[in-house]
Amino acid sequence: MITPTPELHLLIDGELRAATGEGTYPNVSPSTGRIIGEAPDGTPADIEAAIVAARTAFDATDWATNVDFRVHCLRQLHRALLDHTDQWTDLTVAEVGAPRGVCAAVQVVAPIEFVAFYADLAERYEWVTDLGPRDTIGGPATRWIEREPVGVLAAITPWNVPNQINLAKTIPALAAGCTVVLKPAPDTPWCGLFLGRMIAEHTDIPAGVFNVVTSSDKLIGEHLTTDPRVDMISFTGSTPVGRRIMEAASANLTKVFLELGGKSVSLVLDDVDDFGMVAATAAFGTATVAGQGCALTTRVLLPRSRYDEGVQAIADMMAMISPGDPDADDCGMGPLISQAQLERVEGYVAQGIEEGARVVCGGRRTAGLPDHLDGGHYYDLTLLADVTNDMTVAQEEIFGPVLVAIAYDDEDHAVAIANDSIYGLSGAVFSGTDEHAIEVARRIRTGTMSINGGVWYGPDVPFGGYKQSGIGREMGEAGFDEHLELKAYAKPNPA
Repeated sequence: MITPTPELHLLIDGELRAATGEGTYPNVSPSTGRIIGEAPDGTPADIEAAIVAARTAFDATDWATNVDFRVHCLRQLHRALLDHTDQWTDLTVAEVGAPRGVCAAVQVVAPIEFVAFYADLAERYEWVTDLGPRDTIGGPATRWIEREPVGVLAAITPWNVPNQINLAKTIPALAAGCTVVLKPAPDTPWCGLFLGRMIAEHTDIPAGVFNVVTSSDKLIGEHLTTDPRVDMISFTGSTPVGRRIMEAASANLTKVFLELGGKSVSLVLDDVDDFGMVAATAAFGTATVAGQGCALTTRVLLPRSRYDEGVQAIADMMAMISPGDPDADDCGMGPLISQAQLERVEGYVAQGIEEGARVVCGGRRTAGLPDHLDGGHYYDLTLLADVTNDMTVAQEEIFGPVLVAIAYDDEDHAVAIANDSIYGLSGAVFSGTDEHAIEVARRIRTGTMSINGGVWYGPDVPFGGYKQSGIGREMGEAGFDEHLELKAYAKPNPA
């Protein structure tokens, strides 16, 4: 584990500094339950200063209009993050509990490529669209459309994959010409502060364009959601909090992007040859970020005629994955983020059992851990069988390493179960043929879909959900467009 990092400060108006009053709060390792350092405990005064800085930078500098300069700065940041990948990985292992193997992918390394992707996109983007001449009620006119940045973005991010989401929210906004106030989750302050330090020390991004404020107060971000100087709110987190943010934003009709909860389905059709790929995807997918991922497929639908076969295959694969020290090279799954999250998962499993679910494997806190992990928030990979879709564990987002297995009678029944949810974020379909899987996948209302194990994740793929999984799309060109306004022009065309 790493030592405390006093060099990590708030970034406000180009200055790396302490919180107002110089307050700090402890950063607790989920792997050990012990304090590993401190983070600046930002105040409402710090949020206010960050908003003022971002507003001034947008209104009084050429950041919003100088595309070439923005591309230059983003390429500087990309280089800096690549050069400091090992340090960022150490921070992520320490405060997130992410296994180093996961950091080599979705937690650290893969998100860095977002920066290069959006630098390239901004450079080649068609900022102006010519609509050509037209006879109008005022005579012949030439019309065109220009795209310009929304303005000041408030980015409020969660703790489960903090680097991924911090970058997915802020980099397209910067590339589009917005200025940013980033408010990371209280549980993972260092990841956001490290990004701020990279920008302050290794790029030419002007003062006020990018600001980071951390705080132990989970409600401090509310100021960002009600301030009329903020032009857009981008939030990733739970659906209940998303509803509150949308309500708060309505006072000023502030634009919102919301990426919220999920209870995604992995649908196994009855023509699957064997359960090898299904079981591997189910087990390792549930273990990813210890099940703390909104896009994970946490309901597996199995044909009733092959239900026992499928459940056993998944349980056998899950038995191969043990929670452990995220610093170890062979760690398959790390801890949950906090004691509160551990207790939340325990509560859901207990409720599932009470409602009739059967624990096939897991269902308990991890035993037999080394002494130095005593106090960590570990829970065994868990499979619940005999689940029906009306049970709480089938409808609510557990956000832990728990997979529920549901039987279905025929394809229509399976699709009905898949769509019987307030969520529609992600999903997967397995079949003996890609064509059959795609045919069924098109009947499921969800934002992303894996076909026979295909991986959709990438900086160029838009991510977001249907129904109460959110509003808008993050990543890809669609995620860039979220941060732009359209302005239509016309001038007389005497010719």
